[in-house]
Amino acid sequence: MLLLLFVWGVSFWFFLTPPGDSDFSQLMFWYEDAMEAEDAYNFMLQHPMEKVISFGNIIYAVSFLGYLFFLVLSGLFYFVMYVCDLREVPLSKAPKIYFSRVGWIVLFAIVTFIPMMLMMNYLPFIFLFLIPAFYAMAGITFFEKQNAFTACAKSVVATYGHKMSIFLELVVIAAIYYVIMFAVNSILKEGSIGIAMVSSFVVAYFTLVLARNMGTRFHMITILPK
Repeated sequence: MLLLLFVWGVSFWFFLTPPGDSDFSQLMFWYEDAMEAEDAYNFMLQHPMEKVISFGNIIYAVSFLGYLFFLVLSGLFYFVMYVCDLREVPLSKAPKIYFSRVGWIVLFAIVTFIPMMLMMNYLPFIFLFLIPAFYAMAGITFFEKQNAFTACAKSVVATYGHKMSIFLELVVIAAIYYVIMFAVNSILKEGSIGIAMVSSFVVAYFTLVLARNMGTRFHMITILPK
């Protein structure tokens, strides 16, 4: 509960007063013109991107990535606590397990960030296969004391027979999330304190929902009889 309140508080602050400038409309227009140009290279030379992206946009983009990173780390901390609870490991050991291995997750995120962005841009549907296959990676890193890169390979094998059910569970969670967010955006006024408060709570809650689902799946895959 305390972790949920903490993540909600940080999310509410970010939603209400995000650093920098979140208006990227000029950049989007520039991108569309570049894609429609007969010679995209010459278009970019004549209309460099730095003319349509402001310093405030850069600040917002960096802070948004930092916020996403915060959500991931918070979710992983809850994941460790939840798996410790399932395995009847004293919760007092959860911080030690988390902080002794989370560095591997951070290193993995840094190394794979650019390749993941390229795949998301050109091969977005590949994540439908990668996410279920790597679903046990964090658990193997934390509880089997493997480095994150080895854990990825072991996760692909460990999730054999579970990938489709993991995918369906994620689809249900995502569908519920988007339905709730659509309702919130339809009812509450854009830019108001109310929508920032409710939206930030939904994001915080579903971050922990995903972590809990990941913990349940990891426990089923590695502990429970097959």
